[in-house]
Amino acid sequence: MTHGFGLERPALWAVGKPGVATLILALFLGIAAWLLPQLRFDDDINRVLLSNSVHSKNYKQQIEAFGGKSSDVVIYFERPGGFTKTDLENMRSFSLDLEFIDNIANTLSPFSVRFPKTAGSNAGEPVMPDLLEPAAIEERLQSFDSHAQGFGSLISRNRESALFIAATKPGLPHAAVTQLLEEVTGATASFVRTGMSVTVTGEAAVSETIAAGLKKDLMKLNVLGALLVVLISALIFRDWRATLLVIVPALMATIASLSVFALLDYPITVISNILPLLVLILGVADGMHLVIHLRDRPPGQSSNLENTVHEIAPACALSAVTTAIAFLAVSISDNAQIREFAIAGALSVMLGYFAVIVTFVVLSKVLKTVPRKSVQARSVLDKVLAFACKLVLSKTRQIILISLGLMVLGGWGYSTTQSWFPYEGNLPSTSPLQSANKRISAEFGGTYRLWSELDTSGSNGLETDAGWRRLQLLTAELQAAAPEYTTISMATVAKWLGTPERLPTGEELLGAPEGLLSQLVSPSGTIARVLTFVPEPMQNNQTLSTYDKLELTAGAAGASRVVGLPQIMRHEAIGIVRQLGQGLLLACGLSALLIAMAFRNGRLAVLLLVPNVLPLLLTATALHVMGGGLMTPTAVLALTVAFGIAINDSVHCVNRLRFEREKGSSLNDALESTISQTGRVMTLTTLLLSAGLLVTQFSVFQPVQLFGQMLMITFIVALLADLIILPALIKLKWSAL
Repeated sequence: MTHGFGLERPALWAVGKPGVATLILALFLGIAAWLLPQLRFDDDINRVLLSNSVHSKNYKQQIEAFGGKSSDVVIYFERPGGFTKTDLENMRSFSLDLEFIDNIANTLSPFSVRFPKTAGSNAGEPVMPDLLEPAAIEERLQSFDSHAQGFGSLISRNRESALFIAATKPGLPHAAVTQLLEEVTGATASFVRTGMSVTVTGEAAVSETIAAGLKKDLMKLNVLGALLVVLISALIFRDWRATLLVIVPALMATIASLSVFALLDYPITVISNILPLLVLILGVADGMHLVIHLRDRPPGQSSNLENTVHEIAPACALSAVTTAIAFLAVSISDNAQIREFAIAGALSVMLGYFAVIVTFVVLSKVLKTVPRKSVQARSVLDKVLAFACKLVLSKTRQIILISLGLMVLGGWGYSTTQSWFPYEGNLPSTSPLQSANKRISAEFGGTYRLWSELDTSGSNGLETDAGWRRLQLLTAELQAAAPEYTTISMATVAKWLGTPERLPTGEELLGAPEGLLSQLVSPSGTIARVLTFVPEPMQNNQTLSTYDKLELTAGAAGASRVVGLPQIMRHEAIGIVRQLGQGLLLACGLSALLIAMAFRNGRLAVLLLVPNVLPLLLTATALHVMGGGLMTPTAVLALTVAFGIAINDSVHCVNRLRFEREKGSSLNDALESTISQTGRVMTLTTLLLSAGLLVTQFSVFQPVQLFGQMLMITFIVALLADLIILPALIKLKWSAL
């Protein structure tokens, strides 16, 4: 019998002192009521990408060099059929208003673009003149396109969309950025009334949209989840007292989980949004094990709460520990947001266990008794379990061979997945920003800033011929690598001014956007930068290929480093997936070892890996069907957490088998009793877990939906493995039980 590392003692203590336990629960609810209003939601999406890597350090250094973090507010205008004269006049007025909004450093728009000084009769003139006659505008736009020096007019070639990019002042506090977004959005309201489509997007808008979506999603998921598990529990038990004994402790566990975030001052993120729902479902699963044991007593035997706690609580405790280990294994990542997820998850699971077990005891004392299960005809579930038992006892070796074949198939499926992290995939699916950003990428090449830096110190200064030629070469190579993207440097500015052979003078640069020019060359003059506006690198395979080409080209053309948010998107995602994969291996090994120690059976560690790793491999293989074969951080997190939860059924299975063997039953009889008795609870809890996770499909966040899907698949496959493969391995005496 497993001892659960003494974690069942609070429940045994509560059995003897229900009054004191009730006071403790009341105190807990009071503390939770104080903490919950302090919950906050992450408004910095970049945290999910930053770590202690060289790329992240370079990115942070660049932010410091620019005087603080600056965000681009991007305004995307659309008019099917093309802009009218009135549209253009209204947009011109908007561009002027944008200049006077507080905390905007500089703007780029179709109305700030000028012809190059080498453009003949139009040299130096605004592309969009004061008199906006559509026919004349079209002629000027075509002329501009023929003379452009790596910079577009910010009006699409079909003339149906336009782009404004407003850079915020560096180092603005979050409240100021939020206010700025509200002002810009308010200023665009008049366009919507004229029938034009306007989307305010960009890094700051994406973060704000995610934070707002998280608040609604958290409430929706937990309310729907609670209602669903109440309904299912009521259908299973058909008794209000038994249903209360399952639901109330689970709700207390959910409150404990939410309190953890407030207590640690961790913001709720797209990744951790599902934690309270998970804790709720896990609490219901533990409650079902306890209630069914308390209810399914032999005829004539009185209710014995202490006996239930003594036999079931240790297995529940061990299950909580293995789940917490799965969460903690994720903390090997050097990403702050994922470490917070790991710590909050582990604490939520452990506090949730204590909340469930103590609340169950106190509520059992209040309700006095739970009706005994009535004698009924064999159910479909009983017949299925009987068939599973017969299969295990008669086809043992065949089961092992098939499972090994599935392991090979699953291993191939896992190994052929591609590490991936779509940054904008964290946006709510209901947000118009996703589709707008894709159209911006297709029509304008993207709005994320990628900087290629060139060392121009000493003899390589931009005033020297050698230094200037190096900058020209780097700029030209990047333009050739991605001609559809906008590229800006002092070399392109010089071409614009008609002085391509040298660095422009301060007088020649008068009137150019000062905020942008100051970023193209460092104040000391030792670093020259080439700016390329790119889409999200992992938007699709084409954007990824183009980004990689840009980075390789920059290195080959002499850039000392490439830095910027796009580089973080490209490389940190791969690093995070790799680290999380290592955490998954660690979780598997530590959990199996811990269970083996609890049962004092070293061979059990190896035995448990087969039925619990197989579901992970098959779920990863399923990504080729439901996720395009892309292994995202969310997917690896789902596999890790799923392992920690799924192995719980193995614990209950082995625990019941040990009880049966200690009573003197033969191995075959013990297996038959375990499959029929524990298998019933395992099946019900798995169905309950999966049904509860169905509510994740109502989430507006695709990562949350994927997380739920992968957990459901893993749990169902793990149930089959625990009912068939694990008993078959034990039947072959792979472990002495």
